[in-house]
Amino acid sequence: MSPAPPRISILVATWNCAPQLGAFLDSLAAQRWQDWQVLLLDNASSDGSAQLVDHFRRGLDSPERVIWSSQPDRGIYDAWNRGLELATGEYVSFIGADDVFVDDHSLGRIAVLTASGADLITARNAYYAVDGRLLRHWGFAWQWRRMRQSMTIAHPAMLLRRELFAQFGGFDARFRICGDYEWLLRLPPSLRSVHSSDSILKVVQAGVSHTRIVQVYAETFGAQRRHLGWLPSAGCWLLNWLKYGRRRLIGLA
Repeated sequence: MSPAPPRISILVATWNCAPQLGAFLDSLAAQRWQDWQVLLLDNASSDGSAQLVDHFRRGLDSPERVIWSSQPDRGIYDAWNRGLELATGEYVSFIGADDVFVDDHSLGRIAVLTASGADLITARNAYYAVDGRLLRHWGFAWQWRRMRQSMTIAHPAMLLRRELFAQFGGFDARFRICGDYEWLLRLPPSLRSVHSSDSILKVVQAGVSHTRIVQVYAETFGAQRRHLGWLPSAGCWLLNWLKYGRRRLIGLA
């Protein structure tokens, strides 16, 4: 008799980041809630990541819960699409290779909300500066009207029912940064959702260059134009730049 599928499949895109990946896997192994599967979707790394994962897998009681897939890809969204084809969990989570869980109960705090039957479960993350300072706890509940303006969900802390991808398709791999935002704009306003105010992951927020901000806003505009039309998207684009300018003036960006 084959084992029951896991409740949550965790998808992690990796590329030559063995030290960070090792820290994430250690925090995953420490979780008290263990009904998970992790899919490590690697872009042909050459830094010993494969050996690290093999060592991690051999230390588990159920090593089959760790799936390692290494091949050249076109970026994070291409890797996530590959992972979706391999995932078997009822819910899927997309976590950065350099993120770690806040504590050993973090996954359980959000996993318990799957009993609600919601299509989307959201929570918050704890964002840190590279020098270790806590910057903020951030992440909002699903609200379609707010999502139209900008990304308001802490995506590494969200769980999505896997069957949604059969209904709405996979990620558009032409996006480099905002493919998750574009995908979320496909969802209906009436989506069943649940939110937790707990912070699930520690995320290091490095300084963002002006060039990268331009790319983020350009991709955000492209996603909005696709789903909202030109005029609403132009208004969102202008408002986002005004907000960014204000944050720069007060030293928050």
